Amino acid sequence: MMTLEKFYSEFSEAHKDEPTATEWLNKYREEWMSDDQWLCALFLNRLFKGFHHIHAPFREFGRGICINTRHSYFATFDYDTLTKAVIMAHNWGIRLEVGGSGPGMIKISITRRKVREGGMSLRHPTIQEAVEKYKDY
Repeated sequence: MMTLEKFYSEFSEAHKDEPTATEWLNKYREEWMSDDQWLCALFLNRLFKGFHHIHAPFREFGRGICINTRHSYFATFDYDTLTKAVIMAHNWGIRLEVGGSGPGMIKISITRRKVREGGMSLRHPTIQEAVEKYKDY
């Protein structure tokens, strides 16, 4: 599962020649965000390949965040953002929900889950567990 410590460690290693990279990244954190909500924002940053591609303000969604967007490339192969989102969600331990949000718009809601086992509203399985569960569908 992804944690802020793990994310910053990987980010710092990838940007070790840029001393202000972490400061630049943190300017996107809203004052109201908890660490879990910030991790959700970092998830969207990685999914959309940069905050500048999100084009929507972050909003609180319980313990998580959500965005309303016109991002129209949620597919499984060509423009494979949907596949990437599902795999990332299982790897990061993020519950991801995609729904309608008006004509031509989608709402993406995400909440961090901190454990792999336990109650339905607390846990998030690995991608291997999900594949095993649904491989015969």
